[in-house]
Formats: sequence, structure tokens, C-alpha cells
Amino acid sequence: MDTAYNNLDGPYIQTFIFENTGFMIGLLKQHKTIEEMSDSLNYFQNILSEDIYNKLFGLLLTDRGSEFAKPKLFEINSETGEIRSNIFYCDAQMPSQKPHVENNHIFIRDIIPKKKSLKALTQDKLNLMFSHINSVPRKALGGKTPYEVFEFFYGKDTIDKLNIQKIEKDKVTLQPYLLK
Repeated sequence: MDTAYNNLDGPYIQTFIFENTGFMIGLLKQHKTIEEMSDSLNYFQNILSEDIYNKLFGLLLTDRGSEFAKPKLFEINSETGEIRSNIFYCDAQMPSQKPHVENNHIFIRDIIPKKKSLKALTQDKLNLMFSHINSVPRKALGGKTPYEVFEFFYGKDTIDKLNIQKIEKDKVTLQPYLLK
């Protein structure tokens, strides 16, 4: 779990990558607060079965950003009081401890350069961006796409609930004009 942004005033993209598949999703956030970031887990708990939620979000690895500073908000469901996740933090200044998310952020930067404002970004545009990112074949996946590998492990129904679409390989775009 991480956060990508271009301006300290926001908006922000909260990203999640599933290391065994390279599959990445993101949620648009207007504020970089602990409450807004931890609320994402409530969202995922509401749309996914308990079994799938536990497989995908049972263990979270993140940096020590202020938006992730209260582990209990991420680990405990505020409505039920049940433990829903275990959160672990990388050592300070050690992005190499979560290289998959950092490497996938390069794809985000291909589409949304650092100086570009995120003000016009919507969740639908984010889903489109991640659909394209997840449809790029990866050498580390034996030439398969993160979409294909994730679908194999977790099923198309899960992908549909995450609002990600399969993009044909010859139609994948990792350029800024994708979001216009």
C-alpha cells in the first residue's frame, strides 16, 4: 500500500499492489489523512467476500507515511471490532523493501507525469489507467499480464468488483492522452 500524488494539496492516489500477481489498483482520495486512507479497507470489505478480502488485504506492507500512522485504524474494523488486516511498515527511507509498488508507480508516471495536476482525475479515469497498467505483459510473469495472473488466482468476479477491465495487448496505452 502506498500513496502517489503530484501536489501536497491533493488529490492523492492510494495504491495497492498484490505482489504474487503484479496487479495494482488505486483509489482516489481528496485528503491524505489516516481516516480517509483506512476507509479504503471498509470499502474493500463491503464489496469483496470475506475469503477474498482476507487473501488480498489480510497483510499490508507500507511505508511510514503520516497517512498510515495509526495501525489500529487499518487493522481493526471500526464497525465490528474484528481484526481485518495486519499492517507492517518498511524501515524509514527504504523503498527497496516494497519494490513492486515503487516499480509500478513508474507506470503511473508514464500516464500522469509528476508536474501534471490531478484535479481533473476521477475514479473512473483511475480504473481505466490501472486497467491499462494491468494489461501490460511482464517478463517476471512469464509474458503474462498482471490481469491474467490475478484472474487465475482470484477470478473474474473479483476483478469486476475492483472495476478493472482487460485491455487487449495491442490497445494498451501508457501515455498521458489515455486520460483525456
